[in-house]
Amino acid sequence: MTKQLIKASALVLAPVSLLTSCNVLDELLTVEAPSRVVASDLEDPNSAGLLVASVANEFRCTHTYHATASALTGNEWRDASGNTVLNIWDSRTHDTSGYGSQYAGADCGSGQPAIYRPLSRTRWLADYTLGLLNEWTDEEVSNRSALIAEVAMYAGYTYTLFAEAMCELAFDDGPIVTPADAFNLAIERFDQSAAAGASGDVLNAARVGKARAQLDLGQTSAAAATAAAVPPGFTFELSYSNAEPVTRNKQWDFNIDDENVTVGLPYRNVAYAGMPDPRIPVRDLGKFHNRTRIAIWVSDKYPEANSPVELASWEEAQLIIAEAAIDAGNFDQAVAIFNQLHEAVGLPPYEGGLNATELRQQLVYERSAELFLEGQHLFDLRRLNIEPHPPVGFVDDVLDIVLSDQFCFDLPATEFQNNTTITGG
Repeated sequence: MTKQLIKASALVLAPVSLLTSCNVLDELLTVEAPSRVVASDLEDPNSAGLLVASVANEFRCTHTYHATASALTGNEWRDASGNTVLNIWDSRTHDTSGYGSQYAGADCGSGQPAIYRPLSRTRWLADYTLGLLNEWTDEEVSNRSALIAEVAMYAGYTYTLFAEAMCELAFDDGPIVTPADAFNLAIERFDQSAAAGASGDVLNAARVGKARAQLDLGQTSAAAATAAAVPPGFTFELSYSNAEPVTRNKQWDFNIDDENVTVGLPYRNVAYAGMPDPRIPVRDLGKFHNRTRIAIWVSDKYPEANSPVELASWEEAQLIIAEAAIDAGNFDQAVAIFNQLHEAVGLPPYEGGLNATELRQQLVYERSAELFLEGQHLFDLRRLNIEPHPPVGFVDDVLDIVLSDQFCFDLPATEFQNNTTITGG
């Protein structure tokens, strides 16, 4: 990599305070022009561990903000506060410029959900770190292969989240690309992780991530083959803490601490065959927001600021296999998977019919329950043609909003202002 001044725009390395455990990097960025970092300072093999830890820290913050945004724009959360910014997320109305472009301007550390800036920074940092690790040698960096595997795994998930959130994308001053292009880039990163010798939890997280990206591309049989290698009992969690706002689980922040969002109606008192589904642990606080008088329901899935979030699991892998089985007409296999998941949480076995229509409806239910508040439902709304709640066109008289149909985010004005390939500058 050429040793030059690396331009770190607002979409890349700011704010540095996110990397709270990375004091060395903080010092590197404390220069007269904070938007410019001397590449040679970072292109030192001794910085390898620091850079990899920074990627992990950035991704954790990015994921919890993204999950909060997708829950609010999707069915899982509803705005209870009447807050102008939360209203925009909740109403699914995402302007690309001005005040409406909150999804482009908000960042980790903001008092609102965030998508574009944290994803952009995490993606850049992960790919930058991968480039350095691939240039350095095993003699210069101990455990280099394992570091490549870890960073490539996080890079794959970052591209996946980007593709699931955005209607279109652009990377590194390049042309506009489709979500499908970004899913393919995610698969390349997951393959890079495996090729570097990933093992244990990192390998299985990469397997689930690759299967997820393949599923998002409609490659169900390939996704099932990838997911089949994930062992029972596997789970990969992202950790959080109450050290400061940027390290907290933001879903706890918005729902339990601030009480500014409430559980969406489809997720209240969910039962299967008359039995409450423990995968969707929610409760009525018996109180109302002081501005809107909207009832506050909270989720006990994340009861504390430091509650971890599941990024990948065997259960998700099994649901990917079940979806492929339904597509292939292997209905008994899908039912067996549903029943195994039910047995694990004490629910009765599947009671519906052995046909594609009813099994796909059950798949939607199972994914909604197993992946509740894990940042996947917004894309499932589009991918699986789920009827949103409230429906498009619904007039919410309490919040004074009309529910729109924008379930993905357009490329924001900030990209057009800075990307010379797009603007021709």
